[in-house]
Amino acid sequence: MKRYGPLIVVREALAVGDPGRHHLRLTPDAVIIREGVENRGIVRWADIEEIAIDVPTTRFRLPGLVSTLLLGALTAAMLTDPGVDPDDGSVTLIVDGEPRTLPLSRHHVGGYWAPTVAGAQRLIAHLIAHPEQRALLAHPEPLIDVAARLARGTG
Repeated sequence: MKRYGPLIVVREALAVGDPGRHHLRLTPDAVIIREGVENRGIVRWADIEEIAIDVPTTRFRLPGLVSTLLLGALTAAMLTDPGVDPDDGSVTLIVDGEPRTLPLSRHHVGGYWAPTVAGAQRLIAHLIAHPEQRALLAHPEPLIDVAARLARGTG
């Protein structure tokens, strides 16, 4: 699965957050609110004014790798699962002028590298502003590269 910060490619959609827990699925037709495999709501793109991601960030470029290595070392030292889960963030959808804040699960312990969150946010804003671009969500792999360019300010 291709991933960039809080974005991850899933079947025929782009997920925001950990697809095994609380996340959004961005599809060409709608935004699906999910908790693991369970649908918790569907919002038509036409009704969405804004989607704002609020997750812990870091200036460190490879937070997932480092947290995985440290957690692995801690687990080995303890000979058991230390029970450390990522601090979840949230996502706010503004639908027909009304804000709706939902939990957003993260992929790893530690913050996301700040530019990846900025790139994801810019990509989502672009999809809201340009309905014709949402068709790309049916095959979202290239959108990860677009988010990376937007994070660098070259998109």
